[in-house]
Amino acid sequence: MSAIVNIVNSYRSEWILLNRRRMWMVMGATTVAFTVLATIVTLATAEDVVGGDNVGFALSSLVGSGGATAAVVFSIAFSSILVLAAFASSTGNEFGRGTLRSALTRQPNRSALIAGKLGARVTVASILMLTGLAIGALTSAIYAPTQDISTDGWFDGAAFTAAVEDYGRLVAFVVMYALIGTTIAVLVKSTPVALGIGLLWFGPIENVIGENREFAERWFPGLVLRSLTQPDAPDALSTGTALATLGVYAAVCVAVIGVVLKRRDVTA
Repeated sequence: MSAIVNIVNSYRSEWILLNRRRMWMVMGATTVAFTVLATIVTLATAEDVVGGDNVGFALSSLVGSGGATAAVVFSIAFSSILVLAAFASSTGNEFGRGTLRSALTRQPNRSALIAGKLGARVTVASILMLTGLAIGALTSAIYAPTQDISTDGWFDGAAFTAAVEDYGRLVAFVVMYALIGTTIAVLVKSTPVALGIGLLWFGPIENVIGENREFAERWFPGLVLRSLTQPDAPDALSTGTALATLGVYAAVCVAVIGVVLKRRDVTA
């Protein structure tokens, strides 16, 4: 019970730091601008058939109840490096600036401290994703007719259910990159190094080594997450398989963060 109380207290403390008007204005404006632009580009470049080496967005994904949010989910997936960088830098900066050391003087339970902080940061990211999903759906509804894309079935009850499912995909997307970014930062204790590792792996390594390789599409975390946010892609894993694989990675990340924080001297 005390562990839960400690996590809640850490969550509240981090939320107070994050819940600032300027932060919401900047992050909100950035989210809206990125979503509108990315959704328009996705719709404008959508193709009749996507397959083989083509990893673009298929027009067929816009048909029916899930069409309103399909383009925005596809486009938000390209913000993965930004999400990873945000969580890696927030944790790395705490090591570099000594704020984690200061926090431990009031909250000695390290696992509870990092869990609360991470929970607050994920909450902020989830709110921004919800904003992006809503703005993207509105953008799609306005822009789709200009591209002769039918919006039939976009606004009924089934469409709402599909939107909720898409939001769940985005939350899983955020949580996984949050855990990966935090894990890297905890291991290296340096923001520049953590960002370099993240950019290198989720950029050239996954996309070059993993290109058209079944084992990579099945196990590389970034490619598995791509299956989650692009479920209609020809080589995408099923949602169940993707979630199961990501669950394993999430458990590994949690274990690594817990062990490293427990054994490492972060007070020096």
